Parts: sequence; C-alpha cells; structure tokens
Amino acid sequence: MGETKKTISRRTFIALGGGVIGSLAAAAGCGPKKAPEQQAESKPQESTISPGKYSTPFPEDISYAGFRMGAQSWCFREFKSIDTLIDDIHALGLAHVEIAPPAHLPVETPIDQVKAVAEKFKNAGITVDACGVVGMENNEASCRQIFEYAKALGVIAISAAPQYDALPLVDKLTAEYGIPIGIHNHGPEDKLYRTPDMFRQHLAGTSTRIGLCVDLGHFNRAGVDPMAVINEFSDRITGIHLKDMVQGPDGKWVDAIVGRGKVNLPILMAKLKEIGFNGYFSLEYESDPTNPLPAMKECLEEIKKAAATLA
Repeated sequence: MGETKKTISRRTFIALGGGVIGSLAAAAGCGPKKAPEQQAESKPQESTISPGKYSTPFPEDISYAGFRMGAQSWCFREFKSIDTLIDDIHALGLAHVEIAPPAHLPVETPIDQVKAVAEKFKNAGITVDACGVVGMENNEASCRQIFEYAKALGVIAISAAPQYDALPLVDKLTAEYGIPIGIHNHGPEDKLYRTPDMFRQHLAGTSTRIGLCVDLGHFNRAGVDPMAVINEFSDRITGIHLKDMVQGPDGKWVDAIVGRGKVNLPILMAKLKEIGFNGYFSLEYESDPTNPLPAMKECLEEIKKAAATLA
C-alpha cells in the first residue's frame, strides 16, 4: 500500500470512478456487513448510505484504516475562497471535504456554479462527501432545492436538521434522489435532536435513509454518550463529526484535540468497523477559525494513532 500511495495521485483515483472503487472498499472493511438472511431480505433503497462512485479508500485514507477521512469546511469559515479551501484540504493531506453552505457555497447558488465548484474539487483530487448542516422545513420547493444542490455536488449524504413535520417529505426525496440525510445533533440547545429519545420518537416509521450525522462533541455537551447512540442506531449512522469538547474552568465548552478529551478514538473506530460504517468522517475543530490548521493536524495525528490499533 505504501508504494501505491507514492504512485497514484488523488486525481487519478477520482478519474477511476465507480469501477475499481467498489472492490477496494470491501478489502478495507468499510462496506456494510450483513448476515446472509438479512442480505436476502434487505431492500436497496433502505440502505443508510450507498458506497457509490467514491467508495474506495484513496491513498490518503489508508492511514485512517480506510475510513474516508475529511474535514468540515466550517473549520475554515474565515476563509471564503474555494481555492483557499482546496489548499487547506491539501495541507491536511486529505481527499474529502464536507461543505458548510453558509461558509463556502450557499444552497441558493445557481446549479451551474455548484457543478463548477464540484468539478474544481474533483480536478484537485478531492471528493465532496457531504454538505450541511442545513435546516429542512416542510416545504417541497425548499427541500428539493437542497437535494438538487447536493446532487450537483455529488455528495454521498446531506447533514441536516429537518423539522419533525418535514420528515415524510424528506424521506420521499431521499428515495427520489438516492441521497440519504444524516440528522445532526447540536448540543443542549438543540430543540429537535438533543437526545436519543427524540430520535426514537420521531424516526419511528421512517426509512433508514433518514440517518444520523453523529456529532461527538455536541452529544457530550448534552450529557449523551455518543457510543450509546451509535450502538442503538447502528443501521442509520451516515456520518461522524469528529469533534472533541471539554469544559474549561469557567464552565464553557471548548474544542480539544480529538482523542485527548472525552472521545475514545480506538473504541469509536473499532465500533464503526464492526457495524460496517461506510459514511463520511468530518473533522471539526472550531475554536481557532483564523488559524485552524495546526490544531487540525494534531487531531489527524491522533486519529492515525487510533487507526493503527485496528491493524
């Protein structure tokens, strides 16, 4: 694998498209693992997330146990240029990004421009794995606009916070577009998806295309064990926001280097391998928006160390 990393560029891997990409994903253990009787009964439209055209571990993913390790563009919210964002993703040695629309590409952007941005990332050897976090109301026109935006970007999932009464509509659109959503929890202030009880109550009756984007730091802030959430909703885990937060002496929550606060990275990654997680990892370190790279690089080193324990 080391030799592959030296000789195959990000751009070449993206150009390979969906052909080579599926077989390598299985070798890396990132694909969903189901018992034979479950496979016979499962319906394709019910899968939480399809491996799709970008399912291979790029060479950059090898150090992360094959997980598609990316960054949330919100970390770079002080820098609006797409070119600068691409440079920053390259500086981190990553091949994936989750676009935060308010920071870098509003949902209202004309679709031809969205496609041009997606092409720019592709040409730079970066896949846009997700977009969000976006709110969703029970309005088909506004929800459809989000899905058209996501389709133009070529994402594998949308990070979202849908209103409860919008869930049936969103479920329908996930089937139509073939793009699942991951509901993002947002800490103790979140009036919609703060606790597992809220997920249990409001996701009952929806397909597993309505998944979870588990924000580790925000669950910890809310007094919820994110590992318990992953265990309970293992068939719905679409994405992970790798955020680690701790309380300072003044009681305020601040970012910690991932793995040095409340998050046990080896246990997390082993569990995700166990459940066949094949979604997106988005690193989030929000506490230093004017100079995020040094802390983010430290986070990635901790994640690599944890990934090495899975070998």
